[in-house]
Amino acid sequence: MQPTGQVRRWRWAVLIAWLAAPCAHAALQLELQPQGLSATQIVAAERTLQQVRTRLPSGWQARFQQLVLVRWSDTLPAHVHGRTRNGTITLQRALLDSVQEDQPLPRPPEAALIHELTHVLDRSPQGGWSRDPRLRDLAGWQRRPWKLGRTANAFSGRSPDDYERASPAEFLAVNAEHLLLDPDYACRRPAVAAWFADHLGPTAHAVDCDTRLPLMQAEEEAGAATLLELDPARVYGVDYLLAEGNDQLMSRWGHSMLRLVICAPGRPRGPACRMDLSHHRVLSYRAFVGDVQISSWRGLTGAYPSRLFVLPLNQVINEYTQLELRGLSSVPLAMDEQEIASLLERVAQVHWSYDGRYLFVSNNCAVETGKLLQEGVPRLASPGLNRITPRGLLTRLERLGVADASVLADRGQATRQGYYFASAEAHYQQLFDVARRQLPLGTADVGDWLRQPASQRARWVEQGDLRATAALLLLEQAALRREELRARDVLKRLLGDPDTGDAAARDTLRALLEDTGQLVSPAALVKGGGYGLPSAGERAMATEAAAQLSVQGAPAWKALQRQLKQRLPVRQQRELATIDSTLARLGARMRELAREDGVTAAAVR
Repeated sequence: MQPTGQVRRWRWAVLIAWLAAPCAHAALQLELQPQGLSATQIVAAERTLQQVRTRLPSGWQARFQQLVLVRWSDTLPAHVHGRTRNGTITLQRALLDSVQEDQPLPRPPEAALIHELTHVLDRSPQGGWSRDPRLRDLAGWQRRPWKLGRTANAFSGRSPDDYERASPAEFLAVNAEHLLLDPDYACRRPAVAAWFADHLGPTAHAVDCDTRLPLMQAEEEAGAATLLELDPARVYGVDYLLAEGNDQLMSRWGHSMLRLVICAPGRPRGPACRMDLSHHRVLSYRAFVGDVQISSWRGLTGAYPSRLFVLPLNQVINEYTQLELRGLSSVPLAMDEQEIASLLERVAQVHWSYDGRYLFVSNNCAVETGKLLQEGVPRLASPGLNRITPRGLLTRLERLGVADASVLADRGQATRQGYYFASAEAHYQQLFDVARRQLPLGTADVGDWLRQPASQRARWVEQGDLRATAALLLLEQAALRREELRARDVLKRLLGDPDTGDAAARDTLRALLEDTGQLVSPAALVKGGGYGLPSAGERAMATEAAAQLSVQGAPAWKALQRQLKQRLPVRQQRELATIDSTLARLGARMRELAREDGVTAAAVR
């Protein structure tokens, strides 16, 4: 068959472009196999080959050592765009139908050829990149504890193509497509783009990315969240934050977290930033309970999602020291500015993409925190941080010279410098000692006092002086928080029981949990199919969606709490009501005693 005029023109154009290409491109040789193609399809196929030659960076092209044959066939399954066998690429012939003369080349045929060329290169003696441990870390095949291989890929959120999780080789090929065809790829997946640049050379794309990292942070008010745009340049350091254990099954080993020491706006990066506590944030892996049935067994079997929460430090301090009476140790980790930026970038990728399962034994807070540190700071990947207990992880970090636990040696100094946050139990005991020095309260232990029925504690309201009354007021506030925690557990069981008749409350709670799930897994807040870190437009969309959910959620949580109080057992309702009454009486007595003290002082003057 003699070539038509159109085919001859395209062949001359291809030849001229080939001769004009830099010598470094000469290693890549693509040869079209025209069998079965019409004249129009031959033109489209040659145009595709030439376009891809211009896409592939010279460093990539120089690695090809063998001629690559490219054929187009209609024998592939409809959903398969290409296959590579023994250095020969077969592409779906139907892809050529979308190529139109004098129109930009459509993405599918170009992407398919880039994808398969990446497989050719990866399978060659010069390749093997899909076996690189660092790529597998970045891609989401995470290391298991006890060096038992790697997990399945749970980075399913905001993926450009679910097929990338089929295998590391497919991840490499899929991401090569987007790296070469998407100008903003380096902004969406900066760590993977940097990996490609290190191993295969830089691409032609040069874009300015917003270095701030978007993190959906919880607010103090239940059901509220906002988007934090975190500038890594404001993060002075990262601490390993360890909550002490207690008697609860899921808490007896402690809890692993990371503390971001963020400088207040306008403050130069330095040690003084450690005192900007209101700006510090905590990264905490927790099992997100998206239903009303709370079950320890489900936590053991991986039925709950594992989510990376971003929380205000002050909220975490209050939660552990005031409510759960657990101390917090904050141990600095030795990281330079580049490592901190790398870790924060990984934090953002996990926050927007990770959908893991919480397992009390093998994928708990310590395991998740260790994986985050390994993947975010490459030098920590080789020795490994896979420990299954929070204290075990801290010990491993100390042995590697990463964690400096010497800051905790002097407990008083550690408390003053913000390295240790003591349980409020000792403070409560001091308050109780103040009160019992004046009043015969019947026990020397504050724990025994708080465990007494509220009606017994209420007998002492009118009997103390100003100092003793102030101490009893603070202790009664602590008693209220403890009783509210117990009430919350009771309500969980009531709502989890389908026979209690609280269907409306259950439906309300499920809806609120669904909204909260979007706030702690923010990919659901952005519509439109983007991938990786959200763009400026997607961040604005997430900010608006979070604001709407917060406006609705915060008052809805309060209303539900009021409604559920009516469903508590009578004894517990009476206990809460007595505490409320006692607090009101203690407050009134303090005001009365303060006025009397004021009158006495005036008379003395």
